[in-house]
Amino acid sequence: MTDPAYLTVGDLARRVGVTVRTIQYYDQQGLLSPSAKGPQNQRLYTEENVQDLYRILTLKYLGLSLSEIKSDAGLFRDASAFHALADRKMDDIEKDFQDLFKRLTTMRALLEASNEPDEVDWATMAATIERSQDDSQFFWRLTCINESGLTEATDEDIALRGQSVSKWHELIADTIRQMSEGEPLDSPGNRDLARRYLELDESQQTLSANQNFILMENISPHHGRAHGHHGEDGSFDELRQSVCDHLDAVVASYQQTG
Repeated sequence: MTDPAYLTVGDLARRVGVTVRTIQYYDQQGLLSPSAKGPQNQRLYTEENVQDLYRILTLKYLGLSLSEIKSDAGLFRDASAFHALADRKMDDIEKDFQDLFKRLTTMRALLEASNEPDEVDWATMAATIERSQDDSQFFWRLTCINESGLTEATDEDIALRGQSVSKWHELIADTIRQMSEGEPLDSPGNRDLARRYLELDESQQTLSANQNFILMENISPHHGRAHGHHGEDGSFDELRQSVCDHLDAVVASYQQTG
């Protein structure tokens, strides 16, 4: 009979939500050894093993290889080291995020440029790509959207807009996460979103959540009409609108309660 203080491999798999095969593989790789052996060499695990498995899955999600997790197992048990790792990975994702949207704006510009002619004008395509690769133009189009339209961007403007893009990415990501929590509009998390939004809104002198939203239709929109349909891409548009609606709601609540 198994000691109630121990978990079998099946118990551990159900507890954490992975397959038995995953646990066995981590065992073979020297990442997750059982704490004890039972009858017939049965592998038994403790609460410490549960935490070890959660740690492995978390670090794997952050992009570490299994060999890195194994070699740095002790290091990442420290909260400050984990925080530094997560911060570094956030920087990497931020860069990838900007690169992805820069590529997205280019692709949308290519679609728009190729929509009219019967024959592809390759010189126009190449010029469109070159124009879209201009970093200053990209950052300016992302964040400088106001009644006066686009203006000339200085080096200082580009740096400031780049910082603004990062802050907007963080705010959007936190808003999506906060929406999934289903908390009241006046919860501490939602009040923090409202405060950050108002600070960004004031610094950019813009008008509404829709104008400030980084992933929005103003950035070389790809309209459905390019493919013979009406309206815009549904899933993106719905996400954008949901985030904007949530920000508007939490800001209204924040301003009412002071």
